[in-house]
Amino acid sequence: MNLKNVIVDKVQTMKDKSIKVTLIIRELPPEAMAELFSALLTEKELVSFDPEKGSKSPATRLRGVLYRLWENHYQEKYEDYEVFYVSKMERLIESIKEKI
Repeated sequence: MNLKNVIVDKVQTMKDKSIKVTLIIRELPPEAMAELFSALLTEKELVSFDPEKGSKSPATRLRGVLYRLWENHYQEKYEDYEVFYVSKMERLIESIKEKI
């Protein structure tokens, strides 16, 4: 990714002494967007949402499992992980709604 496309929008210190950086990334080609989302997903899988327990949120765990499912079985059918993710989440949501 070309750093000319990146703007640091905001830097903020958090209660747990971590730092939150908000970036604005302008006009990336689809391949670069896919690479960026893939890298962010990998980083999200490593992040702990409950520092005291050291565990991931259930939503983060589900997203990580769905990514591995896509990576191992559906990557040829769905080129883009985000399309696969939305499709699977919609099916899961509809399945649960039917039980209400």
